[in-house]
Order: sequence, then C-alpha cells, then structure tokens
Amino acid sequence: MGLEIANALCGAVMEQFKEGESNIFREYAPTKDGDRDSCFLWSYFALSGMLYHMVKAGATQWRPAYEKVIKGFAFYRTDGTGMEEGRIKYHSERGATPHTGCGPCFFDDNIWVARNFLFAYDIFGREAYLEEAKRIVNYIYTGWNDELGGLVWNENGLTDEGTVQELERGLSANACCIIVNAMLYRLTGEDGYLAWALRFYQFCRQMQDRDTGIYYNGVHTVIKDHVRYAGEINKDLYGYNSGSMILADLLLYEITGEESYKEDAFWTAQAAHHAFLRHDEAGRAYYKDFVWFTAILAEGYAALAQYDAESVEAGRKTLQDSLTLAWEHYKNADGLLPHDYVTGWRDGDDYDRLLLTHSGTAEIACLLAGL
Repeated sequence: MGLEIANALCGAVMEQFKEGESNIFREYAPTKDGDRDSCFLWSYFALSGMLYHMVKAGATQWRPAYEKVIKGFAFYRTDGTGMEEGRIKYHSERGATPHTGCGPCFFDDNIWVARNFLFAYDIFGREAYLEEAKRIVNYIYTGWNDELGGLVWNENGLTDEGTVQELERGLSANACCIIVNAMLYRLTGEDGYLAWALRFYQFCRQMQDRDTGIYYNGVHTVIKDHVRYAGEINKDLYGYNSGSMILADLLLYEITGEESYKEDAFWTAQAAHHAFLRHDEAGRAYYKDFVWFTAILAEGYAALAQYDAESVEAGRKTLQDSLTLAWEHYKNADGLLPHDYVTGWRDGDDYDRLLLTHSGTAEIACLLAGL
C-alpha cells in the first residue's frame, strides 16, 4: 500500500471533519442531530498524530495543516490559574478561545498531548514545543502514586470519590509516560527523565502476562478507610497497550543497550498479533480491535521493522490485506473506509463516523507505506 492511498485517506479526513476554514474538527462525520460541535482532545491528538506520520513519511503538503493543528491545542489548554510555575495541563473539551479548555483533565490525554508536542518538535524544531512537553510532564508527575506506582485515569481518581475506571492505573497513560520521558532524556540528556522512564516501566511490567507476553489494560486501585491498595489486574486487551510497550522497550534498548528490552519488544509484538488476529468465514485475516488502538500497534510494528522486518511480517500482511480489501470494496463517496475493514459498513454504527477511526486508518496506511 503506497503513500498515495494514505494521502487520499488523510485528505478525506481533513475534508470531512474540518469545520470550514476554522481549526475546529468535528467528532463525527457525517453529522447527526445531537452531535458535538467540536471533537474531544483524544480525537484531536489522534488527528495530530496522523498528520505527523504523513509529514514524517514525506507528504510535506500536509506540513502547513499540521502546524495549524498543533497551534489548535491551545483551545484545549488551561490558562494555568492555580498551577505551579513550570506545569500546565489540557482539558478534554475545546474552549471557545485559547487557554479556555473545559471538561475534566485526564492524565491519559495529557501525556499523549506531550508526545504530540515532541512529534511537532521533531518536525519543526521549535523550542516552544519542547518546553510545552516538559510542562505537561511536570503536571503528570503530580499524579504519580509513591506507594502503589502509576497514574490513575483522571484527576478525580486522586480523590476518594473516584469511580472504578477513574481509579484504574491504566497502561495507556503509564506506558506513554515511558515513551515521553525516554524521548525527553534523549533530547536533553537530563538523568531525571530516564529515572522516571524506568520508574514507569517497572510499574507497567506488572501488567504483562508472563506466559503469553501480552499486556493487559491496567491495575485497579481499591480504597479502604482512605487508604489505597493495589487491586486486581484489568485483563481487557487493547492493541495500543502492546504497541506503546513495544515503542517503550525499543527506546530503552537504544538508550541503555540492554538486550532484554529489545527481546520484550519482539515477544510483545508476537503476542499482540495472536491476541487480536481473527478470520472471517472466507478465511480472510483481520485484527479485532478499535482502529486507533491498532494504529498504535502498527507504530510498534514499524519501529520493530527497523531491526527485523521479517519478525513483523505476519502483522504487516494482516493489516495490508484487510485495509486493501476495505479500500477496494468499501470506500464510500467521501473517500472514507469503515471501522471494520473486512465486514464493511454497519448501519447506525458510530464507530464508522468517528474522527478517531478515520485518522487511525490514515495513519495505518501511512505506516504500511513504509513497511
């Protein structure tokens, strides 16, 4: 699958989800009554990630749009009121003007935003992007649990009133913290970032199945008499957890030279392929997972291919064949593909309308072009 298909999918995303000449992107397309006026932060940083990979792959025509999207993060940002100097955070919903973000703040979202600012620094080289990533990470550290380790899902999870989900110390946030801190260490040489990366790594390893190598979703937190205890492992499976740990492993391998990190990355990739692989009635292979989660797993595959392309060939072929099938048989008049590449569009399925879905598909196509 060439970059031209990824470029077409990226163009369809920008055409269908962008609100006119503004920098507002919709959560859903086509829209229905009751849909949000603008997308959540999660969807926005997925869009940003899509554009980063396109520009990084050589599709430089998307560079101006990418820079505009990076600037648009400001609409989700807090104004910093009540925060210590050197820290900043982002809200889950877009404000009407810069620095008026609203809605709850998720540690999960914020560390992924930091990763996107480091992506932007990689492309544009602007120190402001690097400094913003540092400020976000400084905010993230405030959520670390010294006794149990890890970050809870959002700020309410720091209180005794947090729900089960808010109290969960999920792999999504914590694994991305490994990646971001390792990237900051390589960029700055500051030992504190490497120490934090290793701290988050040790916490995340408890979520790996020692028999299969697959990474589970998180660790529950139990509160009794205002004291926090480690609960059970949440064994839900999502591809971005394994994908993030592959990327984390390889970064730590490149920094430390320790072979165990690289070995774990290959083992995790093999485990993820088997965990998510399915076949339809005709015997066609596909991955059963949310598309954007699969896109992060594909990032892991792309990173591993730099070491040994054959090791991820089965995963590459699964993605290549299923996405090609969707492109050839299910592409709609707007140039978009369904969430389920093999089974096609489903009436009334919001997954088929999500910005997350379509930015993830374009990112997968872009990564495949380089594999």
